[in-house]
Amino acid sequence: MFFDSESWLIFAILTDINFTAKIMKQNTDIPSARSSLWKRCWRFVKNAHLPEFFLYAIVLPCFALSALSSCTGCSYNHEKAMGSIDNILGKVDTLMKKTDRFLEEHLPEEPPIDYEKEGVNRKHLFVFTDTTMTYNGKPFMPGMTIGELCEIFGHYERLAEPGIFIWDSIGLTMTSLDESGKDSAPVNGILIDWNIELDDFLSEENLKWLKNRCPHQYFTGKIVVGGAVLGRGMHIDDFLEKTNLKFNNNPFPLLYYCHLHDWDYTKAPIHRREEYYTYRIRKSEDGNDIENFDIAINSRGFGDPPYEGPEYEKYINVDVE
Repeated sequence: MFFDSESWLIFAILTDINFTAKIMKQNTDIPSARSSLWKRCWRFVKNAHLPEFFLYAIVLPCFALSALSSCTGCSYNHEKAMGSIDNILGKVDTLMKKTDRFLEEHLPEEPPIDYEKEGVNRKHLFVFTDTTMTYNGKPFMPGMTIGELCEIFGHYERLAEPGIFIWDSIGLTMTSLDESGKDSAPVNGILIDWNIELDDFLSEENLKWLKNRCPHQYFTGKIVVGGAVLGRGMHIDDFLEKTNLKFNNNPFPLLYYCHLHDWDYTKAPIHRREEYYTYRIRKSEDGNDIENFDIAINSRGFGDPPYEGPEYEKYINVDVE
């Protein structure tokens, strides 16, 4: 990433103004803070390979702000000084927002994905972000009924077992805990499969049972997940370097999870308080291939951020009889 000298200067001034104002707000020892700030600015100028006069341009506004801290020792009382600092912090926040807009305008845009070159399946185009899931431009998500999903994907081609719906020609499987087979059955999992080869050591009976639960054809081509392509024949590290989503494989080495806590669950057909969506990638044991990608509904556990949306109250304010 490259910034010209002017861009670096604006960014540095506003960042260090904010730093100095916070020091004052916390009533930190100003002389030591000045020394620390001077060193930070000097390292910045050297690392950015800028002329040394930039150092004075960066630090001068900071010292002007820090001088206000002397209000605590003059005729103004401490509360009035803190009020002045609050006012400064408000102005700094405004300046920082302007800086954010400046950087957004000057940051190089990511080139769009060349679907043809990257081998993305455009007939069955899946695109996943941290807040959306689409198939050929149509939004979908777990929690929708199988009837609603069939309107998007076309009718499933095979009911492998009660609650297991398969599109063999796509390489797509959906599951439901509701085994009634009715269109109203909510789907709790969606699986895109690139590997349908089964181990030979299984008994003939188990092999037959598993084959029935798998698509007869694997998904061809790639999908888009977090701005990066994902699919058969890829090393997982190549994907993780490019995607803008955070995946973690702890504690399962072959499974990579991304929990979608930022989703707008007010528009999701799932229980708002207890559930959320998760993307999961399974890689091959040698890491040189991607076996499948699935989207599932997870239950919130200890340590998961609670959902605080408008419907949250109706789940926690329930009268116990």
